[in-house]
Amino acid sequence: MAHRLNIMLDDAVWESLQQLPKGARSRYISRAVEERLRREQRQKAAAEMDALRDNLPPLGDDIDVVEMLRKDRARDDA
Repeated sequence: MAHRLNIMLDDAVWESLQQLPKGARSRYISRAVEERLRREQRQKAAAEMDALRDNLPPLGDDIDVVEMLRKDRARDDA
């Protein structure tokens, strides 16, 4: 379902947008907004993962990560 939206654009953006065929402008803007929203969501998720990583104790070189995951999963299953 599509929704109508009134927005304000800078003159330079408007002039560039005028170069597109009239039928393609809405699709172009919709795709651009969608891509920007996805990028911001990915950046937010990455920042949250970084914050979580900062709160975890560092793994030593002698830690077997696979074995650690197996133990953690076994604990969750119990």
